[in-house]
This record gives sequence, C-alpha cells and structure tokens, in this order.
Amino acid sequence: MRVKSLAKTLMICAVLSTLAACASNKTAEQSSPNNTASSPTTASTTSSSSDSSSLKSSQSAKSTKVDATVKEMAIQLSSTTVPAGSVEFVVKNTGKEPHEFVVLKNDLNGKKLPMKGDKLDEDAKGLKNVGEIETDKLKSGATETLKVNLTPGQYLIVCNIKDHFKEGMKTELTVK
Repeated sequence: MRVKSLAKTLMICAVLSTLAACASNKTAEQSSPNNTASSPTTASTTSSSSDSSSLKSSQSAKSTKVDATVKEMAIQLSSTTVPAGSVEFVVKNTGKEPHEFVVLKNDLNGKKLPMKGDKLDEDAKGLKNVGEIETDKLKSGATETLKVNLTPGQYLIVCNIKDHFKEGMKTELTVK
C-alpha cells in the first residue's frame, strides 16, 4: 500500500512540475516580445514534451514587413518607423543598375557620417552593420528578402557602391 501511495505522490509531483514549467514559459513569452526565431538563445528548452509546443509558438513570432524599392540614387521604404523585433525587408531593384541594401545601426546621433573615400565608412565607430543584400543578388529587376532582428534606435539604410551613397542612396529608419 505504501508503494502505491508513493507512486501516486511522485506522479502528482511530476504533473505539477510540468504545469509549473509550462506556466513560467508562457509568462516569459508574454513579457518578452523580442523572443523570435532569429534570436534562439532567448528560447528555453526542456525535456518535457508539453513545452515543445510553447517553444514552437515563441519561435514563429511574426515579422514586421517593410517593402523597399531601390533605384538609381534612391531608396524608398513603405514605412520609416517599425517596432523592435524581427523585421523583414522585401527589397525590389527597379533601377537599371545593380544595387546593395545595407542596414546599419546608427549611434552617431546627428554627427557627421564618416566617409572612406567616396563611400560611407561602414566600419566606423557608431555604425554597426546588422544585415545586407549584396549587389550580386540585387541586380536590375531582382527582388530579395532580408530578415533582421532590430533593437530600438536609429538605423541608416544605404547602397554603398562607389558614389551611390554620396548621390543620395540612403534613408533612415526608426525602431521603437
């Protein structure tokens, strides 16, 4: 009789532990809007099979979609303000030349942008490259997608091919 009672107690403890883990995982998901597939280090994993469904739901968080058009000496975005988290840029080159699409976190706060010859110095202190589409993928008529995880702040989006930045191929993005 004592063995059955011990077995029941252990079974109840196991069920309660699993429920507690699910509840704490769900609370963490609700309080952390940036828990996306592009930042897997924030997702927790356990051996409980009931946790795997909540892990999948946290990794399938929706991205904010921004349509972008690049053409000779212009970059246009469908939105210049987006919420922090996963952002998916769908970039179409409607120009005649190949272009690139570089997303830079800009912590320079209104200071003059650093140049290296006739290009923006992407490696300068205060600028951080968070993603890009290279010219070989963004030829005339091409459409490419770039998915990045953005934190709040100011961003600069540029085409940094020789003279393109200087000729106006840049725009700003605010992430709140």
